Amino acid sequence: MRKYSILSLFGLLLISLALSSCDAEMKGDFNANQPPNTFLTVNEINLPEGDRLVSQVNISWWGDDPDGYIVGYEFRIGDDQTEPWTFTTRTDSVFVLPIEEGNMDADVRFTVRAIDNDGDVDPDPPSLLFPIRNSPPVIAFRSNETPPDTTYRVFSFGWNASDPDGDANLNRIEVALNDTTEWQAVPTNISFLTVRVDDTVSPATSQVFFGRALNTTDLQFDTININGDNIFYVRAVDNAGAISPVVEHEWYIKEQTSRILFLNDFQGGNSASRAEFHLGLLEQVGITQVDFIDISDGAATGGNRVLFSQAFPDRSLAQPTINTMLAEWDHIYWISDNLDRNIGYALEITLNFFENGGTMFINIPTKNVPADNPIFQFLPFQRMESLPTGQQSFFIANQSQIIPADDLPNPPTLTFRRNLLPYYPVIPFGETVELFEANFQLRAAVTGAISEFDGSKLISATNPDESILFFGIDLTEFTAESDLARLLEITCTEILGFQQ
Repeated sequence: MRKYSILSLFGLLLISLALSSCDAEMKGDFNANQPPNTFLTVNEINLPEGDRLVSQVNISWWGDDPDGYIVGYEFRIGDDQTEPWTFTTRTDSVFVLPIEEGNMDADVRFTVRAIDNDGDVDPDPPSLLFPIRNSPPVIAFRSNETPPDTTYRVFSFGWNASDPDGDANLNRIEVALNDTTEWQAVPTNISFLTVRVDDTVSPATSQVFFGRALNTTDLQFDTININGDNIFYVRAVDNAGAISPVVEHEWYIKEQTSRILFLNDFQGGNSASRAEFHLGLLEQVGITQVDFIDISDGAATGGNRVLFSQAFPDRSLAQPTINTMLAEWDHIYWISDNLDRNIGYALEITLNFFENGGTMFINIPTKNVPADNPIFQFLPFQRMESLPTGQQSFFIANQSQIIPADDLPNPPTLTFRRNLLPYYPVIPFGETVELFEANFQLRAAVTGAISEFDGSKLISATNPDESILFFGIDLTEFTAESDLARLLEITCTEILGFQQ
């Protein structure tokens, strides 16, 4: 007879009951989904009488779901129930609440509702009324992004605009030239424009470019005063129609009358007379009309480069403004008394000028300049000659003559009127086109004795494409009988192609 324990019998009984229950029918109802609840972090706004919030506000909220989880939220701004809801998964955001154009104050309702994982929304979403007040925007010209006292055809303006209610509340920038009854709209993402004037027609017209990339626009000004004072106005307008105080800049626009620009960078009391001397030489070769910019302000001291001339736009505007401006001329005649003056900036401000086929004549006396000076990236030679040990200076003797290159047709006779000590000969590149030499000698440091020098004696050359011609002796260092007119005829008209 098989024996069973009490525990075994009890286990069999439980299995039997479980199997019989599988055949029983499950009865009851599933619970319906419950909608989520939404809560604003701030339930009420209490301000002192007369006080209001700015229109840019930070609003936060949260939600929960009794039988699921929150997948997102929808919010609506305003009392219009037909306005669509906007979905977000965020629980806070910065809003610029709208104020109807022309009004300063508004009470704007914000409503938010949670959405659960079954797609149900809070049927009774919370809302809050925000009492707001619009503040007018502000605008100011950026430092150094306005024209100098006088310009020719090209000028630029840069500004910063902001709104106390948030920059998203800015609607547009408005600009005008001389006539504030004709404001023109500029997008708020633009804070820099350049104007190119066409003064070959009367009245003058213009083209406006946006940004430093000179993007073309449909804007234009037809209220330009050529050879007169001009005032540029700018203001900001916000979404409520509030207008910033107007800022303005006044300067003089000069008519361009020639294809040649004369840059006078000769500093000191002789500046005007030196410019007149060169202008007289140009007249002798038939160039009677040039445009003129005096860039002789500031002083180059201690071997340091002079501060960039204030007659140009600020150096930070080399591109696009100064490059665009100088490209209006076909030829530049540049004089100076020192290689440490503005010629050191020429490389960065004449890119467009040379890309457009421009040519340049430069008359600056040579001197001892370190080999790493930036002028050697621009001028048509690689460095200055070095003085041999024990020598005090290079020396050019009174009554000696310039030595022209063998292939120069009908070269001029140029005779030195006095002994010259501070000048240095230049060392050409392999492709430098050599034009003139001087009979450089050496002066001993102790005895002052003069001896021959067998190195480079070059003082004038051009680059290979003959777009830059450098002459390294001040033209006033030659006798009155010297044929300086023929020198300019060869250099400026025959080689560089100057035409007025």
